[in-house]
Amino acid sequence: MPEGTVLWNFYGYRTPADGDPVQEWFDGLTDEEREELVDTIGYLKVLPRHHWGLPKFEAFDSEISEIRFTVNAPKRIFRLYGTFWPKTQRYVYTFLLGKQKKVNNDTQGKKLAIARLKKLLSGEGGAHGFRFDKKSDSKAAKGKS
Repeated sequence: MPEGTVLWNFYGYRTPADGDPVQEWFDGLTDEEREELVDTIGYLKVLPRHHWGLPKFEAFDSEISEIRFTVNAPKRIFRLYGTFWPKTQRYVYTFLLGKQKKVNNDTQGKKLAIARLKKLLSGEGGAHGFRFDKKSDSKAAKGKS
């Protein structure tokens, strides 16, 4: 990779009990919604962290942030809460929770994202390489229909 080139890796939150909830959320989006998220990630993927900013990204504190994307007709805004984790790696971002934006200050969503971050930090949870190109079999692997 040439000097100064950045290429981020994206992961999804995972636990033995919950499976891959963010991947399942992504896989349940419409084609248009998935395409908008992929476009947003494609934009951020090649930028240094200090260039990530509004309207696509907002940091809430030193640990939790969100990536936003919008789908039109009708207009819907989505958010992916996440964190720059694992801390031992450069250019990694782990999605903790995905949802449609329904309120300006989503305190419940932030609480769940923080709870999931705590599980990552304690070793109760982990991460998997996020798949943007096709639907995963994460539900089937868990025996869900």
